[in-house]
Amino acid sequence: MPHQWTKEQLRRQVKNAIYRVFDAAKSRDFGILASMHYPNDDLFSKFDYSAPFKRQTFSQALMHEEVAYSNITDFNYKVEDLRIDLVSQEVAIATFHLETGGLFVNDYRFEGSPAHTKLRASMVFLWKDDQWLIVHEHYSSFPEEPEKPQKSTGLKSAKP
Repeated sequence: MPHQWTKEQLRRQVKNAIYRVFDAAKSRDFGILASMHYPNDDLFSKFDYSAPFKRQTFSQALMHEEVAYSNITDFNYKVEDLRIDLVSQEVAIATFHLETGGLFVNDYRFEGSPAHTKLRASMVFLWKDDQWLIVHEHYSSFPEEPEKPQKSTGLKSAKP
């Protein structure tokens, strides 16, 4: 059944869905995290910024997310430069910069190391059963930017 919300209301709902995903990861609520994704291995897909670098199905993505978020304590995140495009009343594309942090814990060695990422993120949402569900995710690292050459002052340095 079609909904009767304005474009601004739809964008706000998508934004809330994005924050709900990362809040669920932060609290390690894997039930909510799973419920935010379209539960179909044939339709859902994900590309991640870390191994495995292959297209993941719904089941694979949830398994990798559970392992990753289980090993990070004090997980925190920041969503910046969020853009939400409504393709239709039932399809939305969100693009944003995602910064995450926390402490990666190695239980076998009883040690932890800081974990920090700054990523480009894309999420495609489908309106299904009165909620926005993720049907595709893509995360990638920012490319290393080459150092800019120093601006010449016109002065030559004297060699010792």
